[in-house]
Amino acid sequence: MNPSTTYAHYINITQCYEEILDHESVVLVFPPIRKKFSKTDYLYLLYEDLMEKDSSQYVIKSINAIRHILLPFYAIRYRKKIALHYHWLEFQDLKSLLAFPYKLLWFSIFNLFKTPIIWTVHNLEPHDRKWLSFHQWLHRKMAQRTHRLHIHDETLLSETSHYLNIPMHSKKWCIVPHPNFPAELKDRTLSISKLNERYSANVPVNATTILLFGNISAYKGILEFIEGMIGYLKRKNCGDIIHIIIAGPVKKGQLGYHKRIKTTISASPEYFSYLPYFFPEDEYPYLLSASDYCLFNYKSIHTSGGLMMALSYHRKVIAPNIGIFSSQRDNSDVQLFNDEAELHQIINQIWNRHSKPGHE
Repeated sequence: MNPSTTYAHYINITQCYEEILDHESVVLVFPPIRKKFSKTDYLYLLYEDLMEKDSSQYVIKSINAIRHILLPFYAIRYRKKIALHYHWLEFQDLKSLLAFPYKLLWFSIFNLFKTPIIWTVHNLEPHDRKWLSFHQWLHRKMAQRTHRLHIHDETLLSETSHYLNIPMHSKKWCIVPHPNFPAELKDRTLSISKLNERYSANVPVNATTILLFGNISAYKGILEFIEGMIGYLKRKNCGDIIHIIIAGPVKKGQLGYHKRIKTTISASPEYFSYLPYFFPEDEYPYLLSASDYCLFNYKSIHTSGGLMMALSYHRKVIAPNIGIFSSQRDNSDVQLFNDEAELHQIINQIWNRHSKPGHE
């Protein structure tokens, strides 16, 4: 621990709990842990040690939105041996907004029993940037009621502290790294062949591949990257030198954005493989192994599971110098950019390096 501060660094979430919870306590986790996705679900990987080993440390229980009504019951039943751990406290549309009064009612009653509450701060603002003032009000109210505020890296502390209006020296802060993803590296040529065969892609084996992956959504800047790259790729005649793979399911409410991506790519299909599909867990190894670089073009971000997956697979990363990406500025496998011009400089360096005979 830094002697000039009171926040603490921990190796795992168990160590964070040990300061506020007795062993054998119950931890209620929202949203539910998707145990069927043991290799890609963030929550499963965060709590994996506590769920898999025969331990008397803590009992992890998932709760869904409906089971919020049971929070007072849990507080009474387990008394001082229970805590609530919340993730992703935000809403993206009117339906989820209308559900919040219900959640907050039971959450507030649970809080009256003075039971510990932990909140992992994944995002400061909703990705679609709607109802920003209401989100900040809600987040600050939540932060006031928590016993611990969990973030994934010290580089996020200053911005999160300012946004939530919680001093940086507060004892509430708990820094636990984002869990790694189990990587299963595959042969690169085999992986490209699998993608081409299963998804009718057109990835050239000899090209340097740049992957943008995850849910297709406007906040990720995918379309802007495509539009900025088409002219460059045509001028350089990069068809067999650089190839861009865009992979992931279309997020709810983003169908129009998806159609714009398809239309834009259709003018230069030789440079892109667009795979707007849900990838089963056992196909992620092929997707990551087929890629030389993972690129992120977010305009605003706090934490990123995609970054951690790319690093787990030892992929080279190109990303904006913001949020959790900034924590990687000393990582030689990560190149950060501050604007579009710097991004294009990085792409140009890749082209210069790989336009020579042979593949790196």
